[in-house]
Amino acid sequence: MKRIPFLAAAGMICLLLLAGTSSALLMDLSKEDLINNCEAIVQGTVSDIYSAWNSERTRIYTYATLTISDQFKGESVSSEIVIQIPGGTADDVTLTVSDTPTLELGMDIIIHTFTKETGHTWIYGWEKGVLGVVNGYIPEYKMTIEQFRQLVENTVH
Repeated sequence: MKRIPFLAAAGMICLLLLAGTSSALLMDLSKEDLINNCEAIVQGTVSDIYSAWNSERTRIYTYATLTISDQFKGESVSSEIVIQIPGGTADDVTLTVSDTPTLELGMDIIIHTFTKETGHTWIYGWEKGVLGVVNGYIPEYKMTIEQFRQLVENTVH
């Protein structure tokens, strides 16, 4: 009879260990969380993208240039910003980082940004902080750009 509690306990430990291996890095961020906690929200087109090692050759970052077409929140930004994203491929070495967005040339996107202590601009909320735009519509949020603008205006503290 002592065997059943032992097997049950062992089974629970195995389940906990397996469940821990599939967890994501991101918290569950609502639209309001993203809007309120980022420094800026901009819309633009990805006009350049490349990956490179950092100066110590310990990390690879992808750098995406965004040509800005609209701004919804934050201090005024220039006509282009460069976003630093962890991961990428440099010198035939690929670094994959969980939950980071994959950006491509020509994408029309809205991004929630913040500035790291290094001075680089990053995406707040990683993949959740990037919204695709198709003909003035944001499929992830099922709303138009103007509806999104109203959401931002009504949400910002």
